[in-house]
Amino acid sequence: MSLSTRLAIEHPQITTDVVNIAVLPYLAVRHRVDDVPTTVVNGKKVCVGALPEDEFVRRVLGQSRRTGISTARAAASRRAS
Repeated sequence: MSLSTRLAIEHPQITTDVVNIAVLPYLAVRHRVDDVPTTVVNGKKVCVGALPEDEFVRRVLGQSRRTGISTARAAASRRAS
């Protein structure tokens, strides 16, 4: 289970989508995803690459608070192997 999924389970105001950018390349273009994994919260790229759990949570929750939107949408994108 991905960290973004676990975060969404623990915080009911957060939803998460894991997207395969090989299948939905327009999302990679829209969010300027060049590397994987990339996490986007409320339309803003908050991290690229794997992070320690505490840093990931800090960035996701911090961005969701800054945007003033109650639902954070963390989209972790990954390419197909």
